[in-house]
Amino acid sequence: MLENKFYKIINSSNNADNHVFEVELLQDCDVYAGHFPGEAIAPGVCNIQMIKECAEKVVGHKLLMHNLQQVRLTTLVKPDVHTRCEVNLQLQELTDSQYKLRATIGRGDDVYLDLKAELNK
Repeated sequence: MLENKFYKIINSSNNADNHVFEVELLQDCDVYAGHFPGEAIAPGVCNIQMIKECAEKVVGHKLLMHNLQQVRLTTLVKPDVHTRCEVNLQLQELTDSQYKLRATIGRGDDVYLDLKAELNK
């Protein structure tokens, strides 16, 4: 779990199948000491994990990333520049144990990461 270590949820809202989590990236997280010293950049894998953890909050149970269909990293996410960002989720339940996910991390019109995936219980 990266919540309260790598990021903190500030606010969340939902409208039908669209869920938005406003998060704060925690600049004192140990991951930034090695990625990269003097120029902290949020690792893509941590951003993907943050999306998964937000999706788990929506469905109320643990999930497994079954199939990453698309991951586009469009901006280097720097915790000192991108202090707060939004995790936007469109989650569709395919079966009682399988979900289709479309997610972005960004702020306003700026998208830092775009992801399409399938998740399983």
